[in-house]
Amino acid sequence: MSSFDDKYDLFMKPKTSQYGSHMVMSNVQKQHKTKYINVDTKFRDEYNDAQTTNQNQDLLSNQSSRASYTITLPERINDVKSMQITNIEIPHSFYNVSEDLGNNYFKIIDSGNIESVITIPSSNYTTATLQNAINTAITDKGINDITITVSNNSKTTIVSSGNTYNVYFAVNASGINDKFRFKSKLGWLLGFRNISYEVDTNTTSSEGFSNLNSTKYVYLAIEEFNRGNQSSFVSPLFTSLVNKSIISRITLDAQTYPFGSLIPASHSNGLLISDNRCYTGKIDLQKLKVSILNEDGEPLVLNGLDFSFCISVEHE
Repeated sequence: MSSFDDKYDLFMKPKTSQYGSHMVMSNVQKQHKTKYINVDTKFRDEYNDAQTTNQNQDLLSNQSSRASYTITLPERINDVKSMQITNIEIPHSFYNVSEDLGNNYFKIIDSGNIESVITIPSSNYTTATLQNAINTAITDKGINDITITVSNNSKTTIVSSGNTYNVYFAVNASGINDKFRFKSKLGWLLGFRNISYEVDTNTTSSEGFSNLNSTKYVYLAIEEFNRGNQSSFVSPLFTSLVNKSIISRITLDAQTYPFGSLIPASHSNGLLISDNRCYTGKIDLQKLKVSILNEDGEPLVLNGLDFSFCISVEHE
């Protein structure tokens, strides 16, 4: 070994020096340890608080079904240097068309300038069931000469057997123009890329194919109520960037894990990408706000079901 290696090795090792009657040891570092934290939103603070009150049923019924909760760990983990996600389990219980997503309605105006807001029930639809729901909702509004055809891997068509109509997709639930989240509306899901169309006896086709996989991926966001964490995920939205507390991205494989199944994402199956969140200074962990966010950065609606994940924490 060279003299350089000897000096470098001695420099990095703990060293003891004597100062009078005192011995001082330098270059001493604490050994880093790894702890695994299993988080299950079934044990979230809001649910536990509701169970310990006399009004638990009322509190539970009033809770939002959106996947954003506060979790308090049973013990504080001190001197945390970094953390990352190793596994996550998400129930595929979220609808592709719903009031929560704001994509279950559109507006029709007839030649007499009479407006009708067409609203379909929130559900997880196939192309066949969505086609039936839309045409039923149109007929329920007294419009009997419009037919919408929705097919897999094909363009959606609209045709009128008599009257001329204007169809507007960029509206809110009240029928008021709303272009802000147009790419999350029903029209976009059906393949229509413009905000409005004139419909007559000539068939109107969508520009793109219908795609009922409204959410191709989701994010896990963790806010640990401490300063010093670094934002690693950058995803441009319509007017902003995605939530800065995101720590991982989960790919949704609807073919392998269809509606009603459990989505187990991990590094090994390629469905999970996780940041190794390092802190500029040592922090303590005990209270966490955890959220599952859709492509638009909004908390996913799991319809009352819980999700779970495992955190690998490096601490002293």
